Amino acid sequence: MPHPPTITEHDRMRRAYYWRQTLRAYLFLAPLLLVFTVFMLIPLAELFYLTFHQDGILGPAVFVGLDNWTRSFSDPLVLKSILNTFYYGVMAIPTVFIVAMILALSLKSIPRLGGTFRVLLYFPTLQPTLIIALVWNFMIHPDFGILNLISKYVGGPSINFLGEPGLAMPTIAMIEVWKGLGFWTLLFLSGLMALPVDLFHAAELDGARAVKRFFVLTLPLLKPTFHFSIIFATIVNLQLFDSVYALTDGGPVNATATVSWYIYRSLFSFGEIGYGATLSFVLVLVVLGLSMLQMIVMRTRSKGA
Repeated sequence: MPHPPTITEHDRMRRAYYWRQTLRAYLFLAPLLLVFTVFMLIPLAELFYLTFHQDGILGPAVFVGLDNWTRSFSDPLVLKSILNTFYYGVMAIPTVFIVAMILALSLKSIPRLGGTFRVLLYFPTLQPTLIIALVWNFMIHPDFGILNLISKYVGGPSINFLGEPGLAMPTIAMIEVWKGLGFWTLLFLSGLMALPVDLFHAAELDGARAVKRFFVLTLPLLKPTFHFSIIFATIVNLQLFDSVYALTDGGPVNATATVSWYIYRSLFSFGEIGYGATLSFVLVLVVLGLSMLQMIVMRTRSKGA
């Protein structure tokens, strides 16, 4: 009669099972890990290498030590571009979330033509930035823009939306909100459509009005959607470049200079490869740090709830 396995044999079998499962998991992940290594980790390591050098693209890399890092911490335009980027994010992210949620609630309550409205809302998101810049140029141009023509017609002043330092970044934020509104509306709409209907019917039978149902049921149940949205929106908005490049090129007086725009200028206009690589690496660190912080805070709140 065979003896039952001892504790040591149990531990050995458990470890063998664990390693078999781990190996199987990594075999399934191997293609994705290979792509991630080739297109993310290796370029990131090369980027970090360039932060300590000058040139390195068209000519041999020249080691300069911490000169690029020291310059990035003392460059006033770096601080200006960081502040402008965060200022844009503070304006754009809450605005697009509020407007998108209102539109998502409206679309959910529309029994007919809902698909048509969704297509119309999502259509601006599909347009290239250059086309959007041309469209909005006809809207806000100080001489022949539609908004200024209406303002002149009612006796108001002509407003230079992109030429005034105080108006340029809010105008960029408004255009980006208009461009991304369809994506966020459909995202919130999909979250609303997935909510359990029975809870809302029960709350309605108990006398809860629409506003109370929204704050007591809808918002708490949409927390996973909001968690993803905040992290994704932060990452995307920290990389604002195309609208700034097409409409203002960082002006006026660097009022719309963003981190991504300054990186582009350093790399391709000023030819400072090492300094541009340093700014790029700083942006990567900021994005990773904010993403991890948001994930930790939201996970803590979810566990507390």
